[in-house]
Amino acid sequence: MNIAIVIFQIIVAVLWIQQGIVRYGFWEDGKPGGGFVPVVFAALVLGAAIAIFIREVLGKKSTQEPHRLQAGAYLPAAAAVIGAFMIQVLGITAAVFFFVMIWMRYLSKYSWHKTLLSSAIFTLFIYGVFRFWLHVPFPKGFLYELF
Repeated sequence: MNIAIVIFQIIVAVLWIQQGIVRYGFWEDGKPGGGFVPVVFAALVLGAAIAIFIREVLGKKSTQEPHRLQAGAYLPAAAAVIGAFMIQVLGITAAVFFFVMIWMRYLSKYSWHKTLLSSAIFTLFIYGVFRFWLHVPFPKGFLYELF
């Protein structure tokens, strides 16, 4: 792995740990605060990045040619960017439905029947848990604001 990427990961992890503790609060009133999850995951990233950094610096240099990533390796990052865009335009409920539908139909190659049924059930489950049970307000999206 390129050493510059590892150093960047270390810097970002330290930044998120600092922000999670100072800005969002790690532990408040005897329970986890808003910064708890970012601090935990940033600590995991930091630990892994430090281990990789040590391996890269102290480890044996390989004489093998580094293998290139296939195009499919970029798919999760592209899906995250497209998903974030869909949330801004459609709102989170419709974006979850379409995201699951597209993923199941075109990447997992399920039939339309299973795809639509699973997408609807998953979307209703997410909506029910977060909107009704936990009372989390969902982003509505640009198109919702137009109508």
